[in-house]
Amino acid sequence: MDGQLREGVLQALTAADANRQLVRKRLIPESVRPAPKARSVQLRRRAKPQSLALFARQFSTLIDAAVPVVQSLEICQDLSEDRTLKKALGQVIVDVQAGTGLADSLRDHPSVFSDIFVNMVQAGEQGGVLDTILARLAVYLEKSQALTARVKTALVYPAIILFIAIGSAAVMLTFVVPVFQDMFASSNLSLPYPTQVLVNMSEFLQSYWMWLLAGIVGTFIFVRQSYATKGGRLFFDQLLLRMPVLGDLLRKTAIARFAQSMASLLNSGANLIDALIASAGTAGNLIMQRGLLSTRAAIESGQGLSKPLAESGMMPRLVSRMIEVGEQTGRLDEMFEKVATFYDAEVQTAVERLMKALEPALIVVVGFILGGMVVALYLPIFEALTKVTQ
Repeated sequence: MDGQLREGVLQALTAADANRQLVRKRLIPESVRPAPKARSVQLRRRAKPQSLALFARQFSTLIDAAVPVVQSLEICQDLSEDRTLKKALGQVIVDVQAGTGLADSLRDHPSVFSDIFVNMVQAGEQGGVLDTILARLAVYLEKSQALTARVKTALVYPAIILFIAIGSAAVMLTFVVPVFQDMFASSNLSLPYPTQVLVNMSEFLQSYWMWLLAGIVGTFIFVRQSYATKGGRLFFDQLLLRMPVLGDLLRKTAIARFAQSMASLLNSGANLIDALIASAGTAGNLIMQRGLLSTRAAIESGQGLSKPLAESGMMPRLVSRMIEVGEQTGRLDEMFEKVATFYDAEVQTAVERLMKALEPALIVVVGFILGGMVVALYLPIFEALTKVTQ
């Protein structure tokens, strides 16, 4: 267009198809060759949840406006700022143009599009209501993202405060305490027990800081690698559920996610078993996921959903009874929506309570650590002044 030579990557079935795409964009092809296969590794990365929600919203609007699927995908790809999603959409466009169904094309990218995403799109394709289903999917993704953000806020805030407190303590032990230690030594001041403990901690930190750092990093790597294994994740997820306050918050979050997923899938026309399998994976806790999936055999034998869920121990009695009512009235999707709304509010309340309980507790802990260190540093000076006045 402007006479300049440019180089880039696009998705196409053949070189001729690539040439046609370039001509449509008012570009003159100089040379077309296959991209290196190493580029596909990027698809192992996950797309941002907010990018997926925005994509579903934009895609729904375009389909509702009677824009063809491929053209809608091309517009969404062009508008997306998420590189992982952008690349995945490029491959989806190629597959759809080759005759593959939209849901099947999305299913080839599990790290980008979840089972729920694919199942809802499939239901929309089969029912001829893709725009409506995509709008519901966007709402689901937005609610899920908001729920995750609330839980992260509750967990990240105290972690940041404690990190700052520990970092401040480390700085004092490394740089401030040695200055006072030299001053005490030059003045021949006897050190009270708290001050001596502080000095010993400072000397230990200065002598073995590399070993301490290696131990912290090693522990982090060990926990992370262990969590990546099935046995390790089961252990840590069970431990988290048993923790006071935090365990209750995580359980309520899992129920809210599961219920919202079930409501969205059932409302989209998915069958109960497929909805259960896809929704169990959204719980975010392997113990909860296994418990929910354990109900599958009972459901397939015709027992319904409420009784197996109650027997699994994963759901409170209130949820089981609400689901039972939904089964009896034939409005299971609406009842799951009510459960999701109720537990979404419960999570919000739990987060607020946790924050209110943590704020004074963190103030006390930080004050005890830093204030105790300051008092211990000045104790020898106070004692020396007391002796002088006497």
